[in-house]
Amino acid sequence: MHVGICGYPGSGKTTVFRALAPGGKADREIAYGNIKVPDTRVDFLAALFSPKKTTFAEITFVDVGSGTRSGGAFPPAVLQGMRNADVVVHVVRGFENPSLTTPPDPPRDEKAFDEELLLLDLGTLEKRKERFKKEAKKGPEVEVNTKMIEHLEKSEPLRTLELSEEELRALGPGIQLLSMQPLITLYNLSEDAWNDPARALLRETKHGEQWVKMALCGSIEAEIAALPVDEQKDFLEGLGLGEPARNVFVREAYRLLDYISFLTAGPDECRAWPIRRGTNAKRAAGKVHSDLERGFIRAEIYRPEDLEIARTEAALKAQGKMRLEGKDYIVKDGDVVHFRSGT
Repeated sequence: MHVGICGYPGSGKTTVFRALAPGGKADREIAYGNIKVPDTRVDFLAALFSPKKTTFAEITFVDVGSGTRSGGAFPPAVLQGMRNADVVVHVVRGFENPSLTTPPDPPRDEKAFDEELLLLDLGTLEKRKERFKKEAKKGPEVEVNTKMIEHLEKSEPLRTLELSEEELRALGPGIQLLSMQPLITLYNLSEDAWNDPARALLRETKHGEQWVKMALCGSIEAEIAALPVDEQKDFLEGLGLGEPARNVFVREAYRLLDYISFLTAGPDECRAWPIRRGTNAKRAAGKVHSDLERGFIRAEIYRPEDLEIARTEAALKAQGKMRLEGKDYIVKDGDVVHFRSGT
């Protein structure tokens, strides 16, 4: 699960990366870091079972780079980094930067970013159209290509275009279209801008199926991330915040990746296991261990909110709140699962 972070020069992208993935490392000049997905259900299970180990789901963040200073366009290496990401994050400047002559203008930068991606995708699809024409090709692949060109010509990104499973198969796995990538537009505000009523609309988190718009104050979030965990709570309370904005961001990124977490709990480990939404019980068992999938018999399942009331698994069973499901059961977000296997 890779989230690619990009932005125009001076957007504070590096500060945001440090806030989201403290301790991130550089590999071949590309910064990357893993961050745990906050999950109060795992916290609850760990408090109840006192396990030897507690493991949260993780997302890998990659700083794919910036646009150029002349014109702001993204170089090929950065564009490829975006294509390789499962979710793209566009960091938009919302603060005064003394190294830049232009004032902050989030709508301007957001529009420039969207237009660049649309034009690149349109160019890719137009080349395919010409190739199809030379080959006198017809069929679903040509039809979906035309449908996407028409959508882009309306200045709409491909992530807002509804495509059927058949159309996606016709498109094929080899083509990487930037405006089709799930997108988080992240407004990076200064402390003054964060408290400015004129920026209230930017601070609102807005959702779509394949996009999110939200804001944070990168400098404050980086400061919070640098503090020891036991000091973060007091710092947040002093700012009147319940949790770091990065927690909200990470959960939104996880959702856009179309992942959910099922949980396992016991004295050895309490753990969140990331799976694609719609995964059945047998395949989920393979996430824990391949032997569990091969020898799958049943999944014993309960909900953490029921355990919170019952307090013990034995009490859950007595109350009929623990159930057995077969291999085709679609695992739900937050299910606590014990797999029964014949191996």
